[in-house]
Amino acid sequence: MEILSKLDSGLRAGHAAGSTVGGDGEQGSDDMAEIKDRSVSIGSVFSRAFGVMGNNPLVVFGVALVLGAGPQLLYSVLIGRNLAAGASDPIRTAALGGLGVALIAMVSRSLVSGCVTRATVAYSQGHRASLGECLSVALRRALPVFVVSILFGILVVLGLIVLIVPGIMMAVMWSVVVPITVEERTGILGAFSRSQELTRGARWTIFGLFLLIFLIGMGIGLVGVLVATVTLGFSYENPTISSSLPAIIMNAIVLTLASAFSSALITSLFVELREWKDGPEDSKLSDIFA
Repeated sequence: MEILSKLDSGLRAGHAAGSTVGGDGEQGSDDMAEIKDRSVSIGSVFSRAFGVMGNNPLVVFGVALVLGAGPQLLYSVLIGRNLAAGASDPIRTAALGGLGVALIAMVSRSLVSGCVTRATVAYSQGHRASLGECLSVALRRALPVFVVSILFGILVVLGLIVLIVPGIMMAVMWSVVVPITVEERTGILGAFSRSQELTRGARWTIFGLFLLIFLIGMGIGLVGVLVATVTLGFSYENPTISSSLPAIIMNAIVLTLASAFSSALITSLFVELREWKDGPEDSKLSDIFA
């Protein structure tokens, strides 16, 4: 009888433990269901991007001006002066200038992306990243981000050359490969796989976001050209205008805003996708210390 009593007590204890585990499992299922019920929206991405820019303007706009717009402006001014001075081969000078601007833009964008990614992730965690912290992360991750950016550009261009649709699909699928490289350090190939995983299920939303950004950029560009034509007398037949002080100031403003806004949007999209798939940062911390 004593043995049966102990056996009965053991079975009851096991049943109680199973109920506890089952309850925890149900709670975990509820948490995962809540995470899956969240959706990535264009409005949430814009809201987070504006929040980051408002929370840490020194990092976002300062880095975009110095590292994003600065090198491109300097090179553009030098090319404009060479053309104005009567270069022996203006077509070759312009072509080399375009290539130089593209390379400089990729390097500078790598640094800007690193800084803004750190600022955005810090904002999502509830604190403000310092300029030194952001620059430190950007410099450490500059080379892999540069390599990933080149691979991304080559693959998307090849897709656009073969057929337009594959290029667009690649651009959407790998849209957050740069912030992944900065923040998660998955390696170059791992960043592409991770981006493909995060964007799955939200690619039409991402496509709509990119389309909206493109239309906004087109509108801003048209307004900028009209303003430059009216106020500065800009003309493609008069390259000296590009090296004048008013033109430099206008280009600096446009390039800074474009660099800051695009970087903040891409990194905000990354955070939104990661929270949608993996859960918010605060829930991860609570799971760790539970």
